[in-house]
Amino acid sequence: MKKYSCLVLLVAPLFSMAQTPLLTLQEAIAAAMKNNFEVVMAKNEASISSINNNWGAALPVVSAGLNKTLASNNIQQELANGTTIKRDGASVNNFNAGLAVSWRIFDGMGMFATKKRLEELEKIGELGFRRMVNQKAYEAIAAYYDIVRLKQQAIATKEVISLYQERLKIAETRFNVGSSAKPDLLQAQVDLNEQKSLLLTIENNIVIGKTLLNNILARNPATEFETADSFSHARPVDIASIQQKVNAQNPDVLLAQGNLAVLMQTKKEINALRLPSATIGGNYNFVRNKSAAGFNLLNQTYGPSGTFGLQVPIFNGGLIKRQVQVAAINIQNQQIALEQLHNQLNSSLTNSYLNYTNGIKLVEMEKQNLVIVKENNYINIERFKKSSITSVELRQGQVNFSNAQTRLIDALYQVKVSEAEMMLLAGEIMSE
Repeated sequence: MKKYSCLVLLVAPLFSMAQTPLLTLQEAIAAAMKNNFEVVMAKNEASISSINNNWGAALPVVSAGLNKTLASNNIQQELANGTTIKRDGASVNNFNAGLAVSWRIFDGMGMFATKKRLEELEKIGELGFRRMVNQKAYEAIAAYYDIVRLKQQAIATKEVISLYQERLKIAETRFNVGSSAKPDLLQAQVDLNEQKSLLLTIENNIVIGKTLLNNILARNPATEFETADSFSHARPVDIASIQQKVNAQNPDVLLAQGNLAVLMQTKKEINALRLPSATIGGNYNFVRNKSAAGFNLLNQTYGPSGTFGLQVPIFNGGLIKRQVQVAAINIQNQQIALEQLHNQLNSSLTNSYLNYTNGIKLVEMEKQNLVIVKENNYINIERFKKSSITSVELRQGQVNFSNAQTRLIDALYQVKVSEAEMMLLAGEIMSE
């Protein structure tokens, strides 16, 4: 029974891990693009812009009216021919109905500028949605790789702990046989406890990182999942191609260009107010007034009518002129903002590419360095067993081993995050 109990204790953690679903990077990106709360709201905003883009302002306005009046009046009338009419409680029955059509057929081409502005606003809504999708996909990638980084650090720390445990055993043996002082033993224990504390911190940060990723994916923060244990290989980067894409398809650039187009159409709408406008209208009315007493007992009219109106602006205190001047300044500011944005994006791309290339170099260097440090550390342990080196020298070698692992993991993380940043700037993070 003891054997079976031990077997259960050994297998249970493995079974528990097997039940935890694996979340791939592609699945995380897809979930962020589809379910993130800000993405959903941006999609709704884009839908509003699409709904507003119509010719409603240029179409005729049709209205219908109906009015029914019933009354009881006391009437007293004296007519010019000497007739006197006096009656109490005379009933009145009036009925009016009509259909009216009004259509501004010309407004100085303002309706076309308005429609074009609405089209640009619809594009801006779509670009805003795309920008949000890209941003949240990037955040999902960064959060995912941060968990991978922490898991790598946990593995590395466990390896360091095993080395510190071996050092502690050697220190205990040497202290028990009287070949070393107790401070060496105590320092070995302190260093081991420090690494165990570091491991607990890393494991806690892994849980926090998973909570953050769940939030980005719009999932329950407590949703259990596992990520990959290592970083994927770095992809080759064509910086010239990415530079062109940043200038041509970056969502922020396209949004700025869209805002510039909206301002230009707004200026055209204002200019249209300087030109004459023409309106045509049509009506069909039916009026029936019936009274039980009075001069007119029945009055009924019905039939169509039409109108044509022409409005010519002559003077309005220079209001339109001032509005045009303000619109021109807004256009100029937006053009400057667009140039500033190009400069900022190019700077960000340069920094990301430098971080990427530097990270590639660091990875190769730290891999080689780790091999050297690891070999040196094993040599130091054997020398420490033979009392050829002090505990301080052994400890320094172990610290170097731990630092080399950390630098390698950080370099791998830097490469992947810089890679994602460049794709974000190029507006292609959705195809990650």
